[in-house]
This record gives sequence, C-alpha cells and structure tokens, in this order.
Amino acid sequence: MSQDSSRSYRLNRRHFLVGSAGSLFGLSLEPLAVSEVCAAEAASRSEPLYWAWWGWEPLAHYRRSGGVVGAVNTQAPWLADWHAHLHTEDTVRTMADLGINLGCTHFFKGFGLIHERAEQQNTAQLVKRAHQHGIKILGYCQSRSLYYEQFLGEEPKAEDWIQRDEEGNLQFWSSSKYRWAPCILSQEFRAYMKRAIQVGIEEIELDGFHFDNDYCLPCYCSRCEKTFAVWMTERHPEIPDPKLPPREKESPARISEPLVQEWVRWRCETLAEYHADLEKYARSLKSDILLLGNPAYPRHLNSPYVRSVWAPWIGRHLDLMFAENGNFPRVENGIMVSQVRACKDASAVGYRVISTVWKKDKKSPGYGLPETEQEVGLQVAESAAQGAIPGTNWALRPLEEGDKMRVDRPDLKAALGKYIHFARKQDAFLNHAQPVRDIAVLHSFASVVFDNTESLSLSLGIEEVLIRGGFPWEVVFSDNFERLLGFGTLIVAGQTHLSDAECHAIREFVKGGGSLILVGENGINDENGRKRSQNPFTSLEGDRVFRLNAEDVRVPVVDSHEISVPLPENWSSVAETIRKASDHGFSARLRGSDTVTLSAWRIGNGGLLIQLVNYAKTPTPKEMRVELSQYWQGKTKLRFSTPDASEQSLPVQTPLREVAIPSFVIHGVLVIE
Repeated sequence: MSQDSSRSYRLNRRHFLVGSAGSLFGLSLEPLAVSEVCAAEAASRSEPLYWAWWGWEPLAHYRRSGGVVGAVNTQAPWLADWHAHLHTEDTVRTMADLGINLGCTHFFKGFGLIHERAEQQNTAQLVKRAHQHGIKILGYCQSRSLYYEQFLGEEPKAEDWIQRDEEGNLQFWSSSKYRWAPCILSQEFRAYMKRAIQVGIEEIELDGFHFDNDYCLPCYCSRCEKTFAVWMTERHPEIPDPKLPPREKESPARISEPLVQEWVRWRCETLAEYHADLEKYARSLKSDILLLGNPAYPRHLNSPYVRSVWAPWIGRHLDLMFAENGNFPRVENGIMVSQVRACKDASAVGYRVISTVWKKDKKSPGYGLPETEQEVGLQVAESAAQGAIPGTNWALRPLEEGDKMRVDRPDLKAALGKYIHFARKQDAFLNHAQPVRDIAVLHSFASVVFDNTESLSLSLGIEEVLIRGGFPWEVVFSDNFERLLGFGTLIVAGQTHLSDAECHAIREFVKGGGSLILVGENGINDENGRKRSQNPFTSLEGDRVFRLNAEDVRVPVVDSHEISVPLPENWSSVAETIRKASDHGFSARLRGSDTVTLSAWRIGNGGLLIQLVNYAKTPTPKEMRVELSQYWQGKTKLRFSTPDASEQSLPVQTPLREVAIPSFVIHGVLVIE
C-alpha cells in the first residue's frame, strides 16, 4: 500500500519528501522569499469559493433516523415542505445574492442508487438552477454506511463488503445497526462508489463530490488480515505470519509495540490509497472535478490511531476538507477556541478547509447554531482570514416555521451577506497570494501517533502562543521538508520520534541560516521509538538556536470533540523568545491584544495584506498595533477597512515600524503597498 511517489499532481499538489533536504536550505532566508513551492501554494487559492450546506441528507434518511438530525426535527409537520424548498429557484437566488457560489447537497447517502433515484432527480434540478446563478454543486457521498434494508435489494451480496470486529461481527455506523460500515479494501464497494461518481458526473452533472465520514475504523475482515500480512512481510520478513493487533478502546498516550506501530502506518496508507483510487477515477471523467472529504479531522486527538487519518496523506487527494468539530469560534473562560490549526494543516498540504462547526447548546447538545451577528460574522471572518472557504452550515437549516429557513431571519441574513461580501472584496488581493514565511511549526507522524500526549501537550502549547501572541505562522509536516524553503524560523516542540533523515533536515535548516527553537526532548527516539544514544541536536549551537523549557510551554491534553487550549502560564516570555528568534526572518506581529489573530499574506504587487480577526465579544482595544519589519519601511500606502466602515487611509510613519490599528468589532484588513 505504499504511495506512488511518481504520481503527477496538479499545480496545487505537494511533493512529499523524506530525507532529501540536504541541499534545500543553502539560501538567503530574507522575509517573503519566493520559490516554486510558494507559487504552488498561491495557485491553490486561484478560485474564490464561498460555500453553503444545502441539505445533504435525503428525506429517506430523516424518516429512517427519527429524532433531531443535524438541527433538523425529523418528526416535524413542516419537514417535507422545507426539504422541497431547498431545491427552488427562490432559494438559489437568495444564496447567490448573499455571495454563495458553492453548495453541498444530497446525492448518495447509502440507500442505493436505485432507491435514491427520485431524490437524485431533485438534485439534478437544483444543479441546473444553481449553474444559472454561477453556483457549483457538490453531491454528498456517504463513505461509511450502507442502509442494508434497502441496499441489499440492489446488491444482494453487499454483506461481504462490510467491516468486521475482532469477533467477526458486522460493524455498524456508530450505534445505528441498520447502517453497515463497508470496508475500504472491498473492491466491490470501491466499484460501487465509482459507479456513483459516474452517475453524479454524467447524469446529475455535479461539479464535484463531498465524501462524508471518509475515515476508517479498525477492521478485522479477511481482506484486511491478508493485506496487512502481505504489507508486513514485504517490510518485515523476519516476522512470520503477522496478525492484526487488538484495538484499544481509548487512544493510547504512547505506542511502543512495533506491530501496533506498523498497523497504524498501514491503516493510514490504506486510507490514503483509497482516496487516491477514487480521485484518479473521478478526474478521469472530469479533470476539474472538486473533491471534498470529511474524515472527522481535526477532532479528538490521535486521528491516525482512531480513524486511520493522517492529513497529509489523504489531503493530497482532496481539494477541500471539512473541519467538522466543536471549535465554534469564541473566547470562553479566558480560552480562545478556533479553527486556526485546521487551516494551518490545510495550507501545509494543499487543500482548503470548510469549517462546519457546532455551537454548544443546552437545548440540543452538539447541534447549536449561530444566533447573533457576532457569531455569524466571526465564523465567516475566521475562514476568510485563514485561507479557508467562508460560508454557512446553518443558513438553509429549518427555521421551524413552515418551509422557512434560518436565512429567512432578517438579522441573520443581513449579517451573513455583510461579512461574505466584505470577504469577497479581498479576493483580488488573495488570488495567487502567499502566506508570509516567518515561522513554521514541525509535525511528525511518528511523534504525533507514537507519543501522542507528549507531542500534543507541547505543540498545542507553542501554537497557542503563536495564535494569541499575534504571530503569522504555518505548519510543516516532516514528510514535506521542501516546504521549509523561505521560512526564517522553525519550531520543533515535542517531536520525540524523528528519523535520521528528519533530524538531518532540521540541522541543515540551521546551517542554511534559519533560526531553530527546540521545546522539550526532540529526536530522542527514531521513527520507530528506538532510543538514541545521544540527542541529535545537542551539538547545535549559536545565536540562532534557542531552547525553551518544556514546562513553560506544556498545556493539558483533553480528548474532546472540541480543541480547547489554555495559554501556558509563562506565555509572554515564550512569545518574546519567538520574536527574538524570528528577528531576521520577520514580517509582522500584532501587539496589544491576545484575543485577535493575525494572518499575513504577500500579495501580487509586492505589498502585504494583514487580516485581523477579533474573537472577543467587545471591540478591539484602541492601543492595538501591528509591528513591522524593516522590509516595509519604503511603503507609502496604508489602507484599513472593516465590514462596518468605509476604507480609510492610515498615516505613514517614517520609518514605518508599526501601525496603530483603529478599533473594530470582528474583521479588519490592513493593506500595505
């Protein structure tokens, strides 16, 4: 199941390298260095998209499930009328006027192409209406459940496609025993998914597909047993007759058993190969197809162990990825909750995030929706600022008044239109823009999976300092060191398991002129958990190597639907160390608030676009400012805009070292030219 490293990707795909970084870093690390890698990332933003949830559940699902499903009361008398209203010209026109140009709607839920035929015709009519208004439509494809009561009528042998538990019993989707979970190694299941893709493209004329629940829990069917045995034998011929190891109920803090380590690697590779197979087929039918996945990432902690999901390996086969979790943007009890990390991972791999978050709601746990302009605006602004796809997962859900939808509430509709239209004003700047390359945080597969708690307690802590300390930063995955080109500072925090090649690449980065911040015991084990005789970074010295005490960065790690990270107690001193380390490769930093995020983009005319998002419920403090590097001292135009006021010119100080930011409510944009 090894990945095809010779595969040709479109321009926005990454070239994943392990251990070939020896000659990568002999370059001038001045701010905003341009490289082919930067150009590829810029190209991935070339099509501005603004999305909407458009009822991706067919009526059959609501009627079979019962209760409240995704904030939809399946037993309400208005259900059918509301569902019909989703497909009308009136709804399409309303969403187009609000700035939406991408919708995700129902297509294949797992009942079967024959059973769902009638509802697919409704989708086809919606596609025609949407195209007339410049809206692309993605069709929902369920990857983890087949409703056997209907599906067996179409595919009588489908029981052979289903995952098995350790006792050989059929596996279900969650606790719904009428939804069987298919095994992604079943060639019959894959063939059926390809048939669905063909129908969606050729008959329904979809612009793409939304693969839901496209992760994979551990399976113990005969296919998986045989395939794993072959995979292990190729890599470890010294192990006779390898067996699938038992699954632990909870994600382990550490994994030291070699067989379990390889089992997780194999599962992640297998899921990536499944995505590659579907991608290849879909693009053979329609080269510009849009592929969206929902592998439940980031959600909880050890996604590779629990769901076989390692974002770089599956993300390279997707254009878009849902971040469906409880990270509803806000500040609560001094903690800032955001989707920033999901967006940074996406930027590192080459897909774009669609945030579909749920608000905490006592009345409907896990399915709360925004109720105020601040909540609506913050969802849109966060995505716009972080390079994700702004939009709405709530606007077309029922208002519970006849066929009306939440977008029929004048206050919510006005707020959505206001913030989307403001975001769209930045499209001209962001087309082919590149995130500035100041600071990169390293993530390695082996560290995250095999030393999960230690890795996350330090990486989450340092990232929270970056987020709330006003720094522009990015992620680099250790199987793509090519991405480090142009960065001035690399932070390695809690990466206890690193290969020799990964350690070599880090040392080469320092030799090439980059600054390195080490937090904790990095590289004390190799990629398989074997202890090294000495730390591979002990000999690194000089004024560009910084070491932080792990306890100054460590945060508690809680396995939850929501990633809620407190600031480390000594975060201010940690932030100043980061600022000192990044001095020679520094573009901008926000000062004066720890509830406002900063993202910075190099725009086409050589200027800088800075997006600021306020997560607090009160306007930003008046003393807030953006500190700038010497690189920008020759610039003479400063323009600042918000959704609430006309664009204004700001006074230019000489030399241009910082910019005072006028107070704003949610979203502010500073352009320096």
